[in-house]
Amino acid sequence: MDAFLLKQIVNELSDRLHGALVSKVSQPQDREIVLTLWTGREELRLLVSAHAELCRIHLTTRRVPNPPSPPRFCQYLRRHLAGMRLAAISVAPFDRLVRMEFFSSRPDAEHDRTTLFAELYGRHANLIYANPEGLILEPLRTVSPEESRIREVAPGIPYRPLPKPERTFLPEITLADAERIWSMGWEGLARILQKEVSGLGQELAHEAAGRGKGGATDLYAAVRELVRRYEEDDFSPGIGTLPTGKRRLLPFPCPEAGFVDFSPAPSANEAADLYYGETARNHEDAVLRQQIRSRLSALLRKERHKLENVSGDEERLEEGRKGGELGETLKANLASLRKGMAEFRGIPLDPAKTPVENMTRYFHQHKKARRAAEIVRKRKREVSESVYYLESLESQLASASTREDLLAVRQELSASFAPRKQGTKKPAKPAGRTVPPQVEEHVFRGCTILVGKNNVGNDRIVKELAAPDDLWLHTQGIPGSHVLIRRTPGKEIPDEVVEEGARLAVFHSKARGSRNVPVFLAEARHVSKFKGAKPGLVRIAKYRTVNVR
Repeated sequence: MDAFLLKQIVNELSDRLHGALVSKVSQPQDREIVLTLWTGREELRLLVSAHAELCRIHLTTRRVPNPPSPPRFCQYLRRHLAGMRLAAISVAPFDRLVRMEFFSSRPDAEHDRTTLFAELYGRHANLIYANPEGLILEPLRTVSPEESRIREVAPGIPYRPLPKPERTFLPEITLADAERIWSMGWEGLARILQKEVSGLGQELAHEAAGRGKGGATDLYAAVRELVRRYEEDDFSPGIGTLPTGKRRLLPFPCPEAGFVDFSPAPSANEAADLYYGETARNHEDAVLRQQIRSRLSALLRKERHKLENVSGDEERLEEGRKGGELGETLKANLASLRKGMAEFRGIPLDPAKTPVENMTRYFHQHKKARRAAEIVRKRKREVSESVYYLESLESQLASASTREDLLAVRQELSASFAPRKQGTKKPAKPAGRTVPPQVEEHVFRGCTILVGKNNVGNDRIVKELAAPDDLWLHTQGIPGSHVLIRRTPGKEIPDEVVEEGARLAVFHSKARGSRNVPVFLAEARHVSKFKGAKPGLVRIAKYRTVNVR
């Protein structure tokens, strides 16, 4: 949010919120607070964010769930700010420092006047609550002398604004400054403007550079026009669209900055709420996706490590199973064996044991390995199925395009790998809704094709939707969706429909984009769930394969 748009937002807030009562304080995100204000006519929600990439202030209609317990800064504001009234709100000229002054007429109030400073400076953004004497009562983010040599932020010390950058202040720019900037090179003019002039955001720097590409005089005139628009409140906020499709929040149309479309908004607050609401949702989705990806990666590493260990056990058991043959060899040659021998025909012996004891030891190893073989095989199958299942969730995550898709993956992951409660054998069941089964329906050449969009949807296809004669398809050994082609009684499924179903199976799998992918084809009667199977995992009794090129 640049200084131009910020000024208009603050002007609108000043007119609309003067004297409003702070009825509630919440902190839905780590660096974001929401003040619920009662104006006497309506209840409004003011969002103030010190997020490095989304720092801003505006009225909002978007509601985000609060954390189970309020963070420290929120607790402090609830105790001291709730119940006070907004006396004034202002912004430093051509800057992004917003000052909100509050007052209280309650006799029990600890402070009759306080100030909340919103420093909306990107990665340096912060919210600082101060008393009438200018001492910091509570900051959203403390800054120690070790973290910054410029300024310390901590409770109990005087509040000091961040020092002004050592650049030309936008309203003070002269023709000589414009000539100096122009001489640095017109190709990167927008970037040079941002570097040399304070108070100018990225979009307006490109607008000024576009208007001033004719020379230093044009550049000076373009910058002075921006200053005039700021000082005269000549704004018409909205959302601009670049040729790439990316959208930006603008204080007024900026065609010279490359924007091909501009959607005006009734007010700066509504424009900010619309733009940042969408941006915040995208950011939250990206964070959610990364959290799920990290959890999946950690679980996959763990399960693959287990698989390596089980495979090692299998190799050791194979050595143990050879003990039967070695024992038989020793048995047939007992007369040639003597105590104290270290080996016989390449068979290692324990010199401290008698020939019979050495023979018995090998027979015992064979019997023990044979008993353990089934346990190890079962364990290897279980771990292999867990790895395959997690890889299917990885594929599901990669194809997730909506918040609902992401939540479905997270819920399924939590349901299958919930943390185990201390002192219990079974893992705790995760709170919340069950994962909704997602099944997509296609019609091709008059035939209905069902595609599972998540593992729970895959289970629904196998357990509920499939008739015995329907055709079931799935990529061979590759995580992906179950595909079901409904068969009309008494009729065969056309080859082109089978080919389309196989293509859908490949498209909705980790093999998407690959060539010559094998696909299982089986009648639904031969596909079944097995005891303890995770969602989406099945056994196939009879099948054939086709290759999708």
